[in-house]
Amino acid sequence: METITNFRDLGGIKNREGQVLAGKKLLRSGELSKVSPQDQNELVENYRLGKITDLRSSQEIKERPDEHFKNTDYVHIDIFKNVKGQGTGLDDFKQIFSPDTARNYMKETYRTMAVNPSAQEGFKKVIESALSVDSNKSFLFHCFAGKDRTGVSATLLLEILNVPKETIYKDYLATNAMRVQENDEIIAKAIKEGTDSKTIEALKIALTVDASYLDTFYQMVNEEFGGIKNYLTNELGITSNMQNEVRSLYLANSK
Repeated sequence: METITNFRDLGGIKNREGQVLAGKKLLRSGELSKVSPQDQNELVENYRLGKITDLRSSQEIKERPDEHFKNTDYVHIDIFKNVKGQGTGLDDFKQIFSPDTARNYMKETYRTMAVNPSAQEGFKKVIESALSVDSNKSFLFHCFAGKDRTGVSATLLLEILNVPKETIYKDYLATNAMRVQENDEIIAKAIKEGTDSKTIEALKIALTVDASYLDTFYQMVNEEFGGIKNYLTNELGITSNMQNEVRSLYLANSK
């Protein structure tokens, strides 16, 4: 997709049992504010897009709304709705003024996504949203950059689908290669606007992902909730039946 940053189809990923995620079913990306008519048509016709779940804040959506997709449901779930002083939108990143602060900010953000009740409710809704798509259509979820809110959402869905952790990390880290051009454009614009060098370095860090960030999420889940399985079931309220439904929907050779 030329006009959708950080877009990828999770189809083809294998889980621990050797089952494969169905192609053109589970899609992740950055925001859909600059989508060309050609890419819109590709998603609607070739990917049979059924639902878009937008994880950004209301302010982000107001500034850069998604393009409209015909015959596609749109759901807004603000992951940081009741979280003060944190977020992973572009304006949040521009308020970080040093590289060390940026790294600490990102790790703290991943702690928040693990333990904050509002964020947990948001991730629960993402999974519920994935379950409410017609079986012959695809589900696309995204935030601003498609890396943090989207990255944790993908992690949770892939965990339900019993995908090995090393594969989850591989998909998570693929963001860095897929956002190079977009990030370069953001940095160039910030420099042109006179942003100081330390803030530029901090912005570069904030616009990428690092394995230590996802490590932080897993660490908090393990320490506070006794592991990802307990987290999904007890904290997010994703029942065994719901998890089986996710597998039935998104695994190509699911029984």
